[in-house]
This record gives sequence, C-alpha cells and structure tokens, in this order.
Amino acid sequence: MAKRGKVLRDPYAGPGLMIVEGQQHPFFLEGVWQSEVPPKPGLAVEVEFDSQGTVSRITAVPQAQLAKEQAEMALAAANKRGTALAWAMAGKFGLSQMVAAGLLTFSWWFLPAASIEVPFFGKLEFTLWQLLGYLNANNLLHALQRPGNPSSGFYGLLAFIAVVAPFIHHYWTDRRALLGALSPLLFILVIGILLASNLQGTLAGPNEGAYQSLQRQAQEQFMQAVSVGVGTYLSMLLSLYFAALGVKNFLAAKAIEPSLLKKPRELPLNSPVIHD
Repeated sequence: MAKRGKVLRDPYAGPGLMIVEGQQHPFFLEGVWQSEVPPKPGLAVEVEFDSQGTVSRITAVPQAQLAKEQAEMALAAANKRGTALAWAMAGKFGLSQMVAAGLLTFSWWFLPAASIEVPFFGKLEFTLWQLLGYLNANNLLHALQRPGNPSSGFYGLLAFIAVVAPFIHHYWTDRRALLGALSPLLFILVIGILLASNLQGTLAGPNEGAYQSLQRQAQEQFMQAVSVGVGTYLSMLLSLYFAALGVKNFLAAKAIEPSLLKKPRELPLNSPVIHD
C-alpha cells in the first residue's frame, strides 16, 4: 500500500526520518530508497508498506506531479468558492433572475441575432454584440466587407447597464428602482431602431434621378435578404420576462406603501388618555 509522506531528516548522519499520515517512520537508504533524487528534509515521497506495516519502498514524488496536484487543488478550491459565490448570489438576487440574466448575456454574445443572404457567399450570421460593433462604427456594410468582432464602444456599455439594471433594486430602496427591469427590453427596442435606421441610411440613394427606382429596388432586395435570428427572439422573450416581473413588483410595492402610511400609530399602554 502506497502512501504520501515527507522527509523530515536525511539518512546520512544516522537513520532518516519521515512522516506519513501523522506518524513518524525511520528509514535507511539501503534497500528502500528507489529514486535517483537524494532524500532531503521537506521532500515529498511515496512510501510503500508491506503486510507487517514495515517500510519496503520509498520513491521521491516528481516535481511535475506535485505541480499538477497543486494546480488541481487550486482549481478545485476556486470551483468551490465560485459555486459558493454563485449560490450566494442566487439566494440574494433570485435563481430564476440570475439564470435569465445569464441566458440574456449568452444570447447577445453567442447566438445569431440576424443573418444576411449574400450571393456567392451564402448566409452570414451576426451576434448582437457584433452588430453593436458595426453600429458603433456607423456603417453596417462593414459587416459584409470585414466580418469579425469590432469594438462595441458606448453601445457595449449600454448593454452592460441593461443586464445589471434589473438587480439595482437590491441596493436602492426606492420602489422606482424596480422599473430597472425594463432596461433590457428598452435596450433591445432602441438598438433595433438604430440598426434599422443605420442600415436604411447606408443603403439610401438619391431621391431623384434615373437611378432612383433601381436604387429602391436594390434596397428592398437587400432588406428582404436580412432575417432575424434565434438570438433576437430569445433576447425579446427574456427581456419581456424581466419587464413583466419589474412592473408586477413595482405595482405591488406601490399598493403596499399607502397602507403603511395609513397604519395607525399604537399608543403605549401607560400613556394618558385625553378627554375633551
């Protein structure tokens, strides 16, 4: 049976000493030490015992294995702390709302919000985060010329605020903070309007002239090639969930406040009663 131990004293000036599971065991080099690495205090070792419990074999644990074990222990501790933090946040903010916020962020980052059918290139799909980057560059046609992940800039900050705002009522006691749950829906609607306006402005041609009808036809064909992706539908569904929950909580808080204000103040038992 092999057990992990540590050398306490080297065996060069007498018997060596090591500790295994809280118990100290003397040892010698001859017959039991099976590593090229010499024993020294603090060295981690693998110790094998025979059926009588006598040390039969000692090998030094490689540094690479120790480093790997330490990394695994650190990762396990980090996962444990992360799990505890996640449960603490779920208890404070509500598990359903935390899941909804996570899905909302996932849909913006990874799910296609819109796609465009381009001749010879097929379908090009874009996440909302990518579209925010092209909107920040003020030219959606860059999506066709240089697809990638441009900086979202100010719109990325608005997206962060939209995800965080539904939880602000946990820190701001005013009942109006409950209306922060409307922010994801408002953000989606405003960004949709800005995207449509930017795209139409980019494709717009001259109002007069021989090419007006051709320009308008090309614009209509391009708009028909644009389709809404699953990310947009999921974002709208989650945003409506936050909005409905926020309005419900706001109306409930508004109904409770008048009753608290009208609640009669109780007099102490020994207070005098004044008669007219």
